Amino acid sequence: MVSVPKDELKRKGFHLCTLIYVLGYWYLPKPVVIWGLSIAIALVIILEILRFKVPVCNNFFCNNFKGFYRPEEAKKVSGLIGTLSGALITIILFQNRHMVLASFLYLALGDSAAALVGKTLGKHKSFAGKSIEGSISCFVVCFIAGLFIFNWKFALAGALIATVVEAIPWKINDNFWMQIVNAGLLTLLSGVMLWMK
Repeated sequence: MVSVPKDELKRKGFHLCTLIYVLGYWYLPKPVVIWGLSIAIALVIILEILRFKVPVCNNFFCNNFKGFYRPEEAKKVSGLIGTLSGALITIILFQNRHMVLASFLYLALGDSAAALVGKTLGKHKSFAGKSIEGSISCFVVCFIAGLFIFNWKFALAGALIATVVEAIPWKINDNFWMQIVNAGLLTLLSGVMLWMK
């Protein structure tokens, strides 16, 4: 029986908390979500500054929130700032709510599936260094999520886009870029499909 690393489960469970701003984006007015994310980013930045200025705080968070903080994040900024900032920029840049919603779900669900499956069942590496098993799980989860938003053809294309974007070894926090790039490529794909009709 394959077991999932406990810290990875915690991290991806926390990752799913991003569904809060996904729901907020869909049900609340856009300005409210933008202000909410901006305040959240400011609070996290203050917390991170405090963490680095006061070693006791850093030790407390790193020791008591294992899984939420990766070991290397003990001495660098948490990925949460990148995740929230990526969401904020995506909302500001793209007007089509369906494309933005899909990009959020791809990150929250597809990226989590890729990490969990990749770390537990991943045996075969792709050209980008990620596991093929993780990429397949990302594709399946993103396709299913896409079916709730798009027709099956667009959901299929969107899942393929999300899987390729997830597999890229980003040098900067992938939680930041995934949302922006996916929303941009989905918007571009939608425009091309309309032009071809």
